[in-house]
Amino acid sequence: MDTDQLRATLERTGLTQYEAEAYIATVELGSAPATEIADACGVPQARIYDVLRNLESEGYIETYQQGSLHARAHDPAAVVDDLQAYAETVTSAATEIRERWERPTVENHRVSVLKPLSSIFDRAREALEDAENELQATLTPAQFELFRPALSAAVDRGVVVKLTLTPEASGGADDIDIDSFDFAGVATEVRHRTLPTPFLVLADRTHVCFAPEAPLHPNHEYGVLVNDYSLSRIFDAHFQTAFWETWEPVYSARDGTLPATYTNIRECIDDIYDEFQAGRDVTLTVFGQSRTGREKRELTGRVVDVNYVASDGDAGPLLSSFVEAATLELDTGEEVVSVGGWGALVEDIEGQRFIVERIE
Repeated sequence: MDTDQLRATLERTGLTQYEAEAYIATVELGSAPATEIADACGVPQARIYDVLRNLESEGYIETYQQGSLHARAHDPAAVVDDLQAYAETVTSAATEIRERWERPTVENHRVSVLKPLSSIFDRAREALEDAENELQATLTPAQFELFRPALSAAVDRGVVVKLTLTPEASGGADDIDIDSFDFAGVATEVRHRTLPTPFLVLADRTHVCFAPEAPLHPNHEYGVLVNDYSLSRIFDAHFQTAFWETWEPVYSARDGTLPATYTNIRECIDDIYDEFQAGRDVTLTVFGQSRTGREKRELTGRVVDVNYVASDGDAGPLLSSFVEAATLELDTGEEVVSVGGWGALVEDIEGQRFIVERIE
């Protein structure tokens, strides 16, 4: 590296041009009068004294009187450390710029198509880490292990995690030994779909990360990111009908005791319907938002009416249960409030979390 390059590098660490030139000259001379340093580096004689004092205050050199002002350089270890730290910062900045260039920009977009597939996995991890209420996911065993830390952290935060485990695109049901998986602390409920399934993560009813089953060629890989409350309902309906309700549970963190937490009004009603029809009092807490004003609401009361197409016993839910109204009437003691689920159109409250407190 020549002197000009060295000077330019020192300037990038915070020195002025004159300070960099004077410091290089002082290092080369070892110890010298200020006037000699000025002659060696080209700093004007009228400026050299101020420049040297600045270098001294910054710890690069020390000055002393020996008839006239002299200067000598300190051990350059500290300067070398600064340069190495600067080099590491530059390297990190270069890496970050490349990553940001390669990572698709999705802000202010409701729907984005992403390549490569690793991009959708990065976004999915962010969605898992940011979720506050509910996660729905279809994952292969490898993807489950990839996202296990984020899923575990979500459960620790109180997020309801619904997981459907599916075989690899090239495999089959026999490829998965369900008994070998430990789902405790990683999911609220797990179901096993025996058919290859697209990658899907749906977080808090808004953020969707989707990728089709593995294509024939890697160049055809892509993912879809949806950032929209209304559009994400399409993915929720697909998850509920194709990936969830029609497949048997293989794990549940629920043990049949109360309180019991739900994020889907239909699942909540399904579990309390028989008790309600038998005339028992069901006390429910609902967290949601006003349908009209969108302000947050928390209500606790007694269920006094249910409008719902109940499941047909062991045959599972009827198709009509997914498309017809699902409404609870809740008597809080002060008012009777109607509560619907995701996208409630006529009810007072759009419920997001339902806690069955007790049944008496």
